[in-house]
Amino acid sequence: MNTVVFGGSFDPLHDGHIAAADAAQGSFAIDEFLWTPSWHAVHKLDIQPADADFRVRCIDSVLPSRPRNESLCLLETDSQRLCYSVDTLQLLSQQNPKRELYFLVGGDSLSHLNTWHDLPRLFTTCRFLLVPRPGWGAQQLADYTSSLAPDLRRLFRAQFMDMPVVDISSSFVRRQLMAGGEATQMPVSVIELITAENIYRGLD
Repeated sequence: MNTVVFGGSFDPLHDGHIAAADAAQGSFAIDEFLWTPSWHAVHKLDIQPADADFRVRCIDSVLPSRPRNESLCLLETDSQRLCYSVDTLQLLSQQNPKRELYFLVGGDSLSHLNTWHDLPRLFTTCRFLLVPRPGWGAQQLADYTSSLAPDLRRLFRAQFMDMPVVDISSSFVRRQLMAGGEATQMPVSVIELITAENIYRGLD
């Protein structure tokens, strides 16, 4: 059972996230695609995210127009605590041992992947689907893989998806909104929620 887990803060959800999901859907036969927003990203403790309920509602607002195999996974937001990706992935595997887990992340995650919790267990639990980002592609993946200790290299499974480089980030969108600008690189339903609830405006 091929299960793609798309984790992240989605703060806010933008067109780059949608493009990544579309690329994954077109890459191979997916049985389920789980949007898995974090309560608070472990590697972004210096950033105060928008309320988890708001970020969940943003994702939920786009699901009616998405493939039917896509749904929300609220394991991390419902916990209301910091969660390590490896623990979330392992719990999903325990819930259904038939799941073959693919973890969808930005290719720039390779820059700090060595700081993630319990790499041996993480690499054993999932295969990484990487989104091309500026400066992060096949060569950087090869460099990262070769830098791993032999025991970790044997466990690490990753591939970049065949898609254009995603040159948009949530931090860029937030800065636009905080400065009073108009951020258009988001689904219409997300823009409407941000406008209606005045999220991000005037924040530093």
